Amino acid sequence: MKILLINPTGHKIGMDHFLSAPPLGLMTLAATVPEHEVKILDLRNYNFSQDYVEKQIKKYDIIGVSCSTSMINETLKLCKIAKENDVKTVVGGYHVSLVPETALYPEIDVTVRGEGEVTFPKLVDALEYGKDLKKVKGLYFSSGITNGNQLIRTEDRPIIDINTSPFPRRDLVRFYDYHYFWASIDAIESSRGCPFNCHFCCEAGHWGRGWRPKTPERVIEEFHHMDKNKRWFIFNDSESTLDMKRMQKIAELSIEYGYHKKWKSCQGRVTDVVHNPRILDKMADAGWRMMFIGIESIHQKSIDTIGKGIKIKDIKNAVKMLHDRGITIFGSIIIGNLGETADDVRATIRFAQDLDIDIMQFTPLTPYPSTRLYQQAVENNWIVDRNFENWNLVRPIMRSDMLTADEIFELVKWAYRDFYFRFREKHINSFFIRAIRRFIPNLKFWWFWKMAPKFVINGLKNSKPFIADLTSKEYAARFKAKKQKKVKKMMERADKKRDIKINGLTEKLEKKVKEKSAAVPIVKLN
Repeated sequence: MKILLINPTGHKIGMDHFLSAPPLGLMTLAATVPEHEVKILDLRNYNFSQDYVEKQIKKYDIIGVSCSTSMINETLKLCKIAKENDVKTVVGGYHVSLVPETALYPEIDVTVRGEGEVTFPKLVDALEYGKDLKKVKGLYFSSGITNGNQLIRTEDRPIIDINTSPFPRRDLVRFYDYHYFWASIDAIESSRGCPFNCHFCCEAGHWGRGWRPKTPERVIEEFHHMDKNKRWFIFNDSESTLDMKRMQKIAELSIEYGYHKKWKSCQGRVTDVVHNPRILDKMADAGWRMMFIGIESIHQKSIDTIGKGIKIKDIKNAVKMLHDRGITIFGSIIIGNLGETADDVRATIRFAQDLDIDIMQFTPLTPYPSTRLYQQAVENNWIVDRNFENWNLVRPIMRSDMLTADEIFELVKWAYRDFYFRFREKHINSFFIRAIRRFIPNLKFWWFWKMAPKFVINGLKNSKPFIADLTSKEYAARFKAKKQKKVKKMMERADKKRDIKINGLTEKLEKKVKEKSAAVPIVKLN
């Protein structure tokens, strides 16, 4: 059969402008059906015309779409085109695992819940030969309108050992330009899932509870299949550092096989960082140049409520340890945590500034389906926008127990303004000192300088309310007044220093004149 796997466009917002990653999930699914003709259409990272997309869909027997929550409307549009041309529609991804009722849409034939390495080839076989879908584990589908449009859930499929997964079909995406802050990248999944239970996180709802790592040997073997012309190797995991001994072995093997020349980035936990300084040294030697860490809040009560399982002191120590090893920090903070006031949020932003975290993203608290936060939000009637298309981590779609959705949005905008536009002398000095100490000597962070001016501008490109507010006359006036006030204070300080210096010099001159006058003999003239 001819199979077209589609990565929908979605809405590019915030960090999406700086990270363009290959669709590893679709690439892996493609590898599970080698006997079939497969193509990947990556709409998220390439601007194909609508006419081209429709023509492509018509050529295939099955389309498979990867769907996150904010992409559901676009997914349905793609599936509608397929159904109108007698093409079977299969949908997978986080959203269909979290919202089973998605399978009841008439545009969708069947959804795959959870991981699809085993389910997908069996589903394709069933669709090709007209077999009973009820015998394929891990599916949702509708009984049909004539049978009452009931949701049918087949038996759960046991989770797999991801070390047995086939290598992703990288040949199907060779012509796409994937990048990380304008440096070319390839990506790897070195682990799957997360053992923690953060109340906002939907990892467990999709992958199941627990963390499943690939062995260091399997990771290096996958490095062998990755594009050697790419500058970055990105670890596309929710948590890469839970087993730091594994990371040490990966680092050692990276050095042994020459992969230390590739820059690497991963997501880590601050507790793993602070308790393993020697392993962190080895990671830095093996090419680690950036680590994403979820800070979420400075307030321990909020951290405990979230279920994050970290301590504030660990955040401070982790930041220092990473910076000392030349590893740039990409941090994340949630705006609108339960129990937090506007002042609490501002304190968290100041905390991130004082720590000199290099890059920050600020996201409104979002209750994805199946999470504990979602249940709490529904029970308390906190959700104010039920259009899933807007659940994109930019616009708040819920209020909290302390803040309205509008107040949360204002704080998100304020956070970006204050973090990226608040050029205090202290932060400028520390930024350049750190740049000289870490970036300049080995010239490995040229991209950071290239990224800096674009980060603020492009990062909010599709978020018109941000741009409108940041460029408004009112904000410009406030910004100008603030700058004028700062300049006035700086001039006053300069004048004061000058006056002190002049007065000091005057006193010294007067003293010297008196001393010289006293030393000169006085001759009396008759």
